[in-house]
Amino acid sequence: MPILVVLYWRLPASGRPWLLVAAGGALLWHDGWTSVAAWSALLAWLAFICGPQWRRPALMQTLGLAGVLLAFLAYQYAKASHGLAAYLGYAFVSLKAWHLIAEHGGGIAREGRTGTTLGYLLFPPTLAVGPVQRYEAFRLELLRARWDRQLASLALQRMLYGYCKVVLLAGYLVSAKLNGLNLSTGHAWLDAYLPLLGYGLNLYWQFSGYCDIAIGFAALLGMRVPENFHFPFAARNLSDFWRRWHITVSEWCRDFVFRPLLTRTRQYLFASLGSMIVLGLWHELSPRYLAWGLFHGAGLAIVHLWGKHMPWAEQLRRYALWRAFSCFLTLQFVILSFALTSTADLHAAWACLAVLFAPLLPGSY
Repeated sequence: MPILVVLYWRLPASGRPWLLVAAGGALLWHDGWTSVAAWSALLAWLAFICGPQWRRPALMQTLGLAGVLLAFLAYQYAKASHGLAAYLGYAFVSLKAWHLIAEHGGGIAREGRTGTTLGYLLFPPTLAVGPVQRYEAFRLELLRARWDRQLASLALQRMLYGYCKVVLLAGYLVSAKLNGLNLSTGHAWLDAYLPLLGYGLNLYWQFSGYCDIAIGFAALLGMRVPENFHFPFAARNLSDFWRRWHITVSEWCRDFVFRPLLTRTRQYLFASLGSMIVLGLWHELSPRYLAWGLFHGAGLAIVHLWGKHMPWAEQLRRYALWRAFSCFLTLQFVILSFALTSTADLHAAWACLAVLFAPLLPGSY
């Protein structure tokens, strides 16, 4: 990292995108030749779709998006059925590729942006975990990047903040200490609930910590990338939660799945279910992530219907007690959804949820 930062600021602005390409390529090479092969195939497809200025751009755009989708489905299927190891950043570059084709189409090579486009796809700070930035925003940040001591100081603080999340909170506190103690309360409900809470905290601290490091690393290169987390466990409702958790991927899903579905069907339930199923299967092609998508999609639909059809919903938001209860209820919904992703399969997830819902069922006492 220090070598890259020094070289980056020593080079003229025209050479910086190619340095980013070289650094990103080195990371892929370190990940393994199969990762390089998969990335190379995707980049070659993007060069074919986005490089020339096609006479029928709409047709080529549709063809390009279909190719990205099929390649990603094949990748997810190979991971799910054949135990294929995840390729470094492949899930995130697929979203970037979709951005690139859907929003810009062909003619990029003719415009002299080949280096910038490759730098966008292979940007080292966000290669592995995001955040997923729009191409035009990345290009503008690259053009106006300037060394700033104050920004560099803030960048190092942000990286230290992320390091503390990953190593101290997630790695030491949750993984080493709490999980190592293997505590048992003797109460079936708590023994089912507390591991889900620990799983959620570990997931949040690790993922948001890595994103903090990525954002700080990018800032050392004079570039701002979007935030990916904003205190999600303080969300007022489920819609608010998805505006705070994994923000850039949630925005991608909103723009390219939810809104087109809502425009075509005029059915909020169908659009929310469809978008969350896509988001779930983007994580993993499996029944448990399909169930997770349905769970969150149904939750979003319920929140929407509550706000739209309940006459007293707006009045309740004025009361601090109701806002606190709403935050608590949202948090419990999210924690329950972790039962679907933290367990090995749906059978184990249903067993966990059965224990958690047992006190609400008749005859449980």
